Amino acid sequence: MDILLNQHRCHIDGQQAHRPLLAWLRESQGLFASKEGCGAGDCGACSVLVGRLENDQLVYQAVNACLVPVASLQGCHLITLDGLSPAEPHAVQQALIDCHASQCGFCTPGIVIAMLAWWLNTPANALRTNAQRQHHRQVFTQALSGNLCRCTGYEPIFRAAQGLAASTLGGDLTGQSLAGLSTQDIIGFLQSAGGTTQAAQGPQGIGYYQPHTEAQLALAFELAPHARVIAGSTDVGLEVTQQLQDHQSYIDLSRLPSLAGIELINDQLHVGAAVTFSQLEAYFSQHDSVISPAWLELLELIGSRQIRNRGTIGGNIANGSPIADTPPLLLALDASLVLQQGEVQRQLALRDFFLSYRQTALRPGEVITQIRIPMPSDKSQLCISKISKRHEDDISAVCLAMLSSQDDSGQLRCRIGVGGMAATPAIAVKAAEVVANQGDRQAICAAIGAEFNPLNDVRASADYRLQVCANTLYYWSRAGDSRAAGGQA
Repeated sequence: MDILLNQHRCHIDGQQAHRPLLAWLRESQGLFASKEGCGAGDCGACSVLVGRLENDQLVYQAVNACLVPVASLQGCHLITLDGLSPAEPHAVQQALIDCHASQCGFCTPGIVIAMLAWWLNTPANALRTNAQRQHHRQVFTQALSGNLCRCTGYEPIFRAAQGLAASTLGGDLTGQSLAGLSTQDIIGFLQSAGGTTQAAQGPQGIGYYQPHTEAQLALAFELAPHARVIAGSTDVGLEVTQQLQDHQSYIDLSRLPSLAGIELINDQLHVGAAVTFSQLEAYFSQHDSVISPAWLELLELIGSRQIRNRGTIGGNIANGSPIADTPPLLLALDASLVLQQGEVQRQLALRDFFLSYRQTALRPGEVITQIRIPMPSDKSQLCISKISKRHEDDISAVCLAMLSSQDDSGQLRCRIGVGGMAATPAIAVKAAEVVANQGDRQAICAAIGAEFNPLNDVRASADYRLQVCANTLYYWSRAGDSRAAGGQA
């Protein structure tokens, strides 16, 4: 397995492959600019830039180095602050210097990387009008949402971004140099290294498998039946950094073509399990439909930009968490899953997938390959609300989604998905009946209480969860708001 690290090609052997990227950079490569602030993907101090080829175009994204195994970036161009600009400060660095946008400097490397990712993905002509500048301030806010600055404050950083907006932005990478290499040289490496099957094996069962076909996936399960399955590893990475679990073998699904892509087929949206949250955002931003506003509202509240660049919809479902963000919305939409084990494939309704706390219907050697979402009629209304203590980059106390419509007789029909109210994401059947019959808050609350027994924990009390669910559903049933109602408590 090979990575293009700044200006140099690095080989990753089986003993190094499973290590967190941040630890590998600091301890094995002597690159200390990327810092460990939280080890949980929350602070952004460890952010690095990862380049890949997408449709023959060079694309860079910021990711958290603390959460990803080093071998997951096989065939990528990895840029750290140490190697960003060997001869002189990059335009992004100079803008931060000019605006005095750094103080203690601990978080600055990650801010530079996040800002550089925004710069590279913003066309030079995108900020000509006030409306464009206002839009891209929001985009930049999202780009910086995963970077905490504890002492400088954010306004000087925003001024630096505005200064860049007045100059030439990244946009087209043709003919440019990144980390001391021409884009032609970078593309040449990615083309030679990115499409090959990779397996890094070490002693005593240590291994990292990155299959490119279903046959290779089956072989990987045969060679490493107890390997940890990952795609973006934003959840599994926490097991390593926070729980000190040592996963010595991985099966990485991120390079399987059958798990990629989004396609509308016969009024059903087929979403590959390895599609990232950022890819979903891009899709729903470009495709107007009944479900697009709700999806966009929810996706903006899932982690930070760095997390959304890595986290996948399939992983969000497969981990079986009762507070996962996407299952309530998918349950409301009556989604189903395509599960595959070797050559055997089956389809299962999402409502039957979650068995108990973090226990799912996945069989040994079986993976989610696709999520199928029926597209509701244009007369339907889809609402989503994620209730959390912070607006961004936080775990929900409750997540609610409701799909509603009226039948020919004028009777309201609705389907409600909930998260954070039980051991698994679930469908609120009794509450849906009360909402459909225009019940009041008290009746809705009683129905939810009869169906669920939520916990008292650090995020919210059981009583708060019941009340906020009842209030939200009552509002939706009366307001008829087809737009998502995402946000914080």
